[in-house]
Amino acid sequence: MKKTTTINLAGMVFHIEENGYLLLQKYFDDLKRVFSNEEGLDEMVSDIESRFAELFHDRLHTHKEVVTEEDVIQVVNIMGSPNQYDETFDEADTFEESDYQSFTNERRLYRDTDDAVIAGVASGTAHYFGIDPVIVRILWIIFFFLGGSGILIYIIAWIAIPEAKTTAQKIQMHGKTPNLDNFKSYMDKATSETKKGYDRAKNSVEKSWNSSQDAVRKTTRIFGNIFGTIMILIGITGLGTIGMLFFLKFSKLTVNNELVDTDLSSINSLIFVNETLAFWLLLIIASIPILFFVTIGAKLIFRQLKVRALNWVLLIIWFLSIIGISILGVKTGVDFKESYFIEEQTYIEDDIDELSLYLFEDEIEITNSLDYEFENFISITDDEVKLGYINIEIESTKDSLFHYKVEKSSKGNTLKSAKTNAEDIKVDVLHKNGEMTVDTRYIFSRENRFRDQKVKLIIYVPIEKQIVVNGNLEDYPIRIKTSRLFSKDDVEQTSIWKATERGMEFVR
Repeated sequence: MKKTTTINLAGMVFHIEENGYLLLQKYFDDLKRVFSNEEGLDEMVSDIESRFAELFHDRLHTHKEVVTEEDVIQVVNIMGSPNQYDETFDEADTFEESDYQSFTNERRLYRDTDDAVIAGVASGTAHYFGIDPVIVRILWIIFFFLGGSGILIYIIAWIAIPEAKTTAQKIQMHGKTPNLDNFKSYMDKATSETKKGYDRAKNSVEKSWNSSQDAVRKTTRIFGNIFGTIMILIGITGLGTIGMLFFLKFSKLTVNNELVDTDLSSINSLIFVNETLAFWLLLIIASIPILFFVTIGAKLIFRQLKVRALNWVLLIIWFLSIIGISILGVKTGVDFKESYFIEEQTYIEDDIDELSLYLFEDEIEITNSLDYEFENFISITDDEVKLGYINIEIESTKDSLFHYKVEKSSKGNTLKSAKTNAEDIKVDVLHKNGEMTVDTRYIFSRENRFRDQKVKLIIYVPIEKQIVVNGNLEDYPIRIKTSRLFSKDDVEQTSIWKATERGMEFVR
């Protein structure tokens, strides 16, 4: 029967034999005595306590819940005695040597946040494989350009790979055993770097450039500079393009050579309930990923440049902007909650056997000679929006007179607002002396914004009477209810259709 005591080691509670406790206490007393004049002693002791706790934990299991004196001796032999650094030490006082040799210096994968551009995934991976971090960063960039898979892989690695927080983890990350020798070496290195500061970093860079004979390192440095320069140029170009899209007004030629305002600010004002807030949120969301190109490119060229804090700030702002635009999108989506439908039917009282249909795009008649592709869906002015295209259907009817029906629909946050939006739609359909003219696009007030306004025109042709569809409408949203399968090839030129009881029939 042996007496035990309970200790708290690095936040973990252990039951330990009294003799083992005395040995452990002597070890840390010697550690503090030998290194009493060293800077960073407290941090070193804390890290070594964490390593002891880890090794003790590995030796415990369901059938062994107490740390024995032999366990303490074995762990001390693994870690090394602090007295080896004491010139006055008497070797007779040392612990007994143990034959326990199961520990290894297995290299472990961690994120190295001390040498991080974003989260330290690249530098940690480089330490694990024993290669230059620039090579890994270049690979991430290549993955990004290959379909953007690099972003997803990086985020997964960021989540899955733990950060090297303790000194023991940082030592293991470099493939070394976390014992006292390496703890002291790490502490000495950290202390030295703290004292030298910027001069040390500058001299280290100059020394690496001047004294390095490693061809691979030089090659990767060259490629790093090239990729860094390319990324900076891409970033600057991208930011310039985004700036022009968001702040300059662009125009393009429509089918009738009319200059139409198509800047993003105008389109944004047609959708979101708070257009100013949406404008700046979208600008931030579009710009920050491009800014990452610039910061990462600068890091590849100037390795000592500290961009980690800036990247974190940009990332937080980017996520907040996404949350903001999502909330704004939900509020805007409420304006699509209710729907309203209006139907207006008009009879053509003229006693005619044939009706000619003419379509106009911005007052220009669609003919066989002009090649229309019907891609000018929207035109925006200060007061109104012209949207396209009116869906046209032609079908036969048993009524004796030609007639047509205009169906207008829209949405809103209430039934009343949806009704107002639908009633605001203007459609130009005229008929006179056997001719019907239709403006292919419809108009609504800009202040009503886009709320899924739609227009359909249905033309009814009495049985045994004909309709002439003028112009090339192969690419137009037109549908003729025929007795057979309707083909767009039938309307690639002016065509004549006759109404029968089975549907419309192609004449020529």
